[in-house]
Amino acid sequence: MKYKEIISEIKSVRLYKKEEVDAKLLNELKQYYEQGKRLVNDIEMEVIRKSRDEVFEQLKGFVGYNNRMIEAPHYLIFLSEEKDYYIENAGYRVQDIMLKAWSLGVASCWITFENGEEIKKKIGIDSDKKLVALIALGYEDAHNKVLYEKGSKYNTSSNVKLVEDNTSERLGIRDLVFSKEWGEKADPDELVNYGLLEGFFYGILAPSYKNRQPWRFIVDNGTVVLAVKKDIYVTEYEERIDTAVIMLYFDAIIESTLYNITWKLGKPEKDYKVPDDYKIAAYCIV
Repeated sequence: MKYKEIISEIKSVRLYKKEEVDAKLLNELKQYYEQGKRLVNDIEMEVIRKSRDEVFEQLKGFVGYNNRMIEAPHYLIFLSEEKDYYIENAGYRVQDIMLKAWSLGVASCWITFENGEEIKKKIGIDSDKKLVALIALGYEDAHNKVLYEKGSKYNTSSNVKLVEDNTSERLGIRDLVFSKEWGEKADPDELVNYGLLEGFFYGILAPSYKNRQPWRFIVDNGTVVLAVKKDIYVTEYEERIDTAVIMLYFDAIIESTLYNITWKLGKPEKDYKVPDDYKIAAYCIV
């Protein structure tokens, strides 16, 4: 998959055509998901595809930002066994399938929710696994851009301008990446020498709840440390999904240009002087 191209173009779509996605594309997505990237290998997950008639009215007014359900021809429901880091693993896998869908001309959007068990009841899913993600899926309606003009799930300002790219209003590498310890801004030339600059550049484009860009990185020779900002207005679930998405983006770009890396969830032994309003979520050796 051409991750650089896809990451540069993908966006969250909230308005869909009524037309169903071609069955061949849906099958390709299913096969990709079964063989795709994983953050934690020993966590069992399953995905269930349901139609508009099986989901939209049943969940209308119950899920979505401000309880505004997104209408789409298809929905993907992701279930996971409950283990350590199962939410991060789900976020990683779900965002990857969304990137794959975009590469096939199929749009998608995360649908926020609070009560996964109640959702399972409402749409007739009998499973002991936790509902970890709900995704709208379909072909983008040409009028979708209108939804970005006056506020959105990510920006509630009344003076929001229509943004057609996904690089605007984002912090840069010098704001997000430190060298050796917290607060020491990294030199881009140093990141080039480590082969990491593109990983951070495309990582800037990763989506996050309310576009907070809650991540910061510390590059310490061959170690990359990921810290995530604490936020009382963000749920633990949202924070962990944001963590997973940035790990996927960084991982995908580094693997496509240099070599495979493996994220280790948790803290390294070294103290990087991370402030109290951030916490170290993961690290990797590059």
